[in-house]
Amino acid sequence: MLTNKKHRLIAGLSLNKLADLLISAKTTLPALLISMGAPSWMIGWLVPIRESGALLPQALLTFYLRNHSERHSVWRAGMAVQAFSVALILSALVLASNSAMSGWTAGMVVLGALTLLSLGRSACSLTVKDMEADVAKKGERGNLIGTASTISGVATLAIALPLFVFSDTLDAYMLMGILGFSASVFALTLVCMWPIKTNVDVENVENGENSNTKNNHTNDNKNSLFSVKFDSTVYKFIFVRGLFVHSALVAPYFMLQKEQNAADLLPIYIGAEALATLLSSLVWGKVADKSARLTLQIAGAMALVACIGLLVSNSESLVLSAALFFVLSIAHAGVRTGRKTYSLDVKEGQERTELVGFSNTSIGLILLAFGSLYAALTPVLSFSVVYVMAAMIALAIVTTLILPKEK
Repeated sequence: MLTNKKHRLIAGLSLNKLADLLISAKTTLPALLISMGAPSWMIGWLVPIRESGALLPQALLTFYLRNHSERHSVWRAGMAVQAFSVALILSALVLASNSAMSGWTAGMVVLGALTLLSLGRSACSLTVKDMEADVAKKGERGNLIGTASTISGVATLAIALPLFVFSDTLDAYMLMGILGFSASVFALTLVCMWPIKTNVDVENVENGENSNTKNNHTNDNKNSLFSVKFDSTVYKFIFVRGLFVHSALVAPYFMLQKEQNAADLLPIYIGAEALATLLSSLVWGKVADKSARLTLQIAGAMALVACIGLLVSNSESLVLSAALFFVLSIAHAGVRTGRKTYSLDVKEGQERTELVGFSNTSIGLILLAFGSLYAALTPVLSFSVVYVMAAMIALAIVTTLILPKEK
């Protein structure tokens, strides 16, 4: 039975990762807005909305989960919302392509649907950790995440290659096909993981307690909404992870620096991201099972190299740009695997849920703050904002030394 659960979990995580890659805020959605004729400022908000929208609600959701042990029900609802959101984005693209909707209006619909998608992702991101922890033991979870990412990389690459080869004949329908397939994969993920159920021990009142004890416990839960106590590990993790968000924030600059048609660029960048996931995920998983801190350090160094390459290169070569984006994608895969494995291993049970929930909400706020900062700095700086982002990544690498060992 456990093996069957593990297979279903790997398949579901692989499908979910595939859908995420296809609807990426770093590749597909920028190309989508460009093709719609949406204002350029909307592109700068894709990553902050995608990431912060998935993170901000998690603290409140954590309080809800304190009295709800069946985490799989919340995960199912979140996955259904994501499938619906992608279908909404597809509808906006169809209307814009038929001139039934202006580029500005279609872009706003995309941003709104992306916000809704991120809320669904929020519910799934928080609750899937408990599903993973139930199915895989400590020391196996990084490999499980890496295996799923590798499978999704193979599938995404298989999709990107024909899109690249036949891009001349698929320009009008390529984005529609990617969006339609992504919505279907989200739905398939829901079907695949439906039988997986998890019940987490929560701090509910045990049978046999008197009414005064129950009332006191209820008051404690209410007060905890305003007074949450964590040990220093949580705050250190939030600080370090907050700096590592730059591995995602910097990605659109690799896409936007090129002047070619977005439809021509999209298959190349999707392919580069998929190939990076395919080649690196198993390695990242094995390294993370040894040390998640080391994983973050190595991945951060690779992201820094990619940023430096972008800054020092004056070439308009698409091959060089794709190669740098490939390196950045490998680095970002390592950052994701490292911080996921760290959060899985450093705490247990409800403490793990609260670590994930509150750190994710904090990261959502940090993303919005950085997004606003860079949006304000870009027009006034006499140099590329990527210099600032590269410095932040360098600082992130150094601060991993403050993280306690998780194994």
